[in-house]
Amino acid sequence: MTSYLLYLYAESPLHAGAAGAEGSLDLPIQRESTTGYPVVWGQSLKGALRSAGRDAGWEQDSLDRIFGKAVKREGEPGVNPSAGLLTVGDAQLVALPVPTLRRTFAWATSEVALGRLARKYTRLDPRSDRLGVPDVGDAQGWALDEEWVSDGQVLGSSLVPMSLPPKAEKSEWVKGWADRIAADGIGEESALAPFAKKFRSDLLVVGTTVMGQLLRECTEHSVRVQLDPETKTVENGPFTSEYLPTETLLATVLTLRASQDVEHDAEHRRLLNELFNGAVLQIGGDETLGKGLVWSRLVSGGSGE
Repeated sequence: MTSYLLYLYAESPLHAGAAGAEGSLDLPIQRESTTGYPVVWGQSLKGALRSAGRDAGWEQDSLDRIFGKAVKREGEPGVNPSAGLLTVGDAQLVALPVPTLRRTFAWATSEVALGRLARKYTRLDPRSDRLGVPDVGDAQGWALDEEWVSDGQVLGSSLVPMSLPPKAEKSEWVKGWADRIAADGIGEESALAPFAKKFRSDLLVVGTTVMGQLLRECTEHSVRVQLDPETKTVENGPFTSEYLPTETLLATVLTLRASQDVEHDAEHRRLLNELFNGAVLQIGGDETLGKGLVWSRLVSGGSGE
């Protein structure tokens, strides 16, 4: 069995749709019922990853072995469904871009988000070093750069104030997390390096209450209508869609179970590494509007029986 940590870094706004409307939102994003944190459920993500493999030209046999057979395939009415060797977990939030009074935007994360990411790294390799996740005060937070705190004044987003310590703390645990997420989740390729550099200075760890506000206030809402193709008049709508903003970071754990064939196992690992490490994938809805493009980065973990 081989474990991977898959990072998804939003290249365009991302809409993984929930089951029904929520208040004034006709098409909200998927959220956890307990925390309110945005999420892409594993079943939605697995379908998107399978589509990526098909679009990349994978042979049908490889698709079926890794992702499982479909309940019914065209021309093969009696195909028995199977689960496949790849287990896809929920893609949970790592850091959310938020508008700020300085430097245009920063990334907000929390004790909950970092704690979950730490658990994912532990699942990847139980012997790996663990970065600490200390207690963050409910209305407080931490910053890496003194630019975020000046003369005791509170800086924050243009939507929701964020309370930071009176003096920026360059704690090793914050720096360690910023370095690891920037390297593993964003990358150092020329097109991405400026954002990795920014992440290392503009990661803010905020308290539970502030994070909850940001998760509601800093998603994007788009009002749309559907036109009749003949008359060009409004046929449906207006309706409001919710999106995770560009630069959002999510992460999930993939588990690839061993088969009965060593050669097949090596081929499966090769296919996953080639497809999901550094590629741009399509996740969620509104594909024809250019939404749901994400950079994927795959962190390999340990193997076992």
